[in-house]
Order: sequence, then C-alpha cells, then structure tokens
Amino acid sequence: KHEYVGSQGRISVFFGNLSPTPLHRFRVRIDDCDHLRMQKQGTDGLFDDGDGEGGEGGGGAGCTVAVRTQAKLLLLVEVTAPFDDAPAMRVMFEAEDGTRHEYPLRLPIVATCFMEPVTLEPGAFMQRWKSLEGQDRECQEVVKAPPNAPPIDEEYMRRIALIITDGLKFGRCEGCDPTPWTVSGAATFRTGAKDLNGNNINVGCLVRVEANPQVGAFRVTTRTLHPLCSKAVKNVALVSIKLA
Repeated sequence: KHEYVGSQGRISVFFGNLSPTPLHRFRVRIDDCDHLRMQKQGTDGLFDDGDGEGGEGGGGAGCTVAVRTQAKLLLLVEVTAPFDDAPAMRVMFEAEDGTRHEYPLRLPIVATCFMEPVTLEPGAFMQRWKSLEGQDRECQEVVKAPPNAPPIDEEYMRRIALIITDGLKFGRCEGCDPTPWTVSGAATFRTGAKDLNGNNINVGCLVRVEANPQVGAFRVTTRTLHPLCSKAVKNVALVSIKLA
C-alpha cells in the first residue's frame, strides 16, 4: 500500500506468514538512497541494521512471525533529487528447521510516484518539446506490444492514454498530433530540495508514445531538463506498456 502527495510518500508493507510454521529472525534491510529522505517504522526487531525510528522500530535480532500473522513496515519518504532506480530491500528469515532464506527485492518507489500532472495546449506543448531537444535531455526506445495483445486500434490507444495519466501521473495533452496513434503528456517532478531562494526544486517532464499499428510497436520518447528524469519516465512507461 502506498500513497504520494507532491514530493512525499507513505509506503506500508505487510509480510504475512501463510506457512504452517513460524518464521524466525525475520529481518528487513533497506539500502540508504542519496535521493530519498526516509523514516522507517515497523514491528519490533524487524530492521536488520537497527535503524528503525518511532515507537516500534529498532533492534537487529529479528522478529518472529507466527502462523497467519504479519510483520509490518512503514516508510515515510521525501524525494530530494531525480533518480532512475527503485530502492533495494532485502528480506531475511529462518524457517522452523533452521533453513535460512534471503530475498532481494525492490520497493515500489519510482520517479513517476512524485509527478504532478500538467495539461498544456498543443502549441505550448510543442514549443516546450522543441526547447528540450538534445541528447542529454531526451530518452527514446521502441517496445513491441505484448505477444497476446489485440491489434493496436483506437481502443488500445485509450488504454495507453490511461497508462500515461493514471499510471505515470501525467496530464494528457490532446490535439498535439493529427493522428490517433500518438499520446502526449506533461508533468512536474516534485522534490523537497530547496534552491538558493528557498523554493522547491522541480523538473518539468514531457512524454510522447507513438504507435505503429502495422508492426505492433510503440516508440516512447521522454524529454526533461534532467537526464535521470528522462530515463526514469521512459523506463516506467516501457514496463507499463508491456503489461498493458
């Protein structure tokens, strides 16, 4: 469970034990990230490095997760800079017979979680699009539609539009193209970092998804002032289209 407002997010993770025996020395380790301020709270003993905060945090010996119960983890985060990789989390525990288990995972915290939609008129969108030309500002990649996907038609493009608006949290900018095979969007990446005047540092982001129905493929192009933002938006868009 996760929710975001501006540059801040609240992420709840529940670890349920559905096995017939307890899980012992259950621990979680979350790597520190330069681009995230993070407060961690959780079931007593959950954090492997002892860096938990709050009434329930702390300890490194692990906790026991009884049958049909849960260990709980709460993260309060604030993004301070663009990034293109989700934070790493490692889950470790011992089974009743002493077998040790360790699983490297990723938290569902990606750059598009911190987007704020922006709606632009066609002229304004194309003006900004052209102003962001340049190798360091643009990322582009072609992705094939999933093998079991239906033919790319206008209904399929409506699904792509929902990926841009609901999934990536971009505002849809309609009327930018005379063809129904392109979806354009704009957003602002919000951070909690401050500039010299005390204002929050934000990054404007643009995305275009162009379909080629004949070959069943999409070209995803992102343009921002920050290379990591461009890369991050492109990567999330590609994964989302593959799952559409």
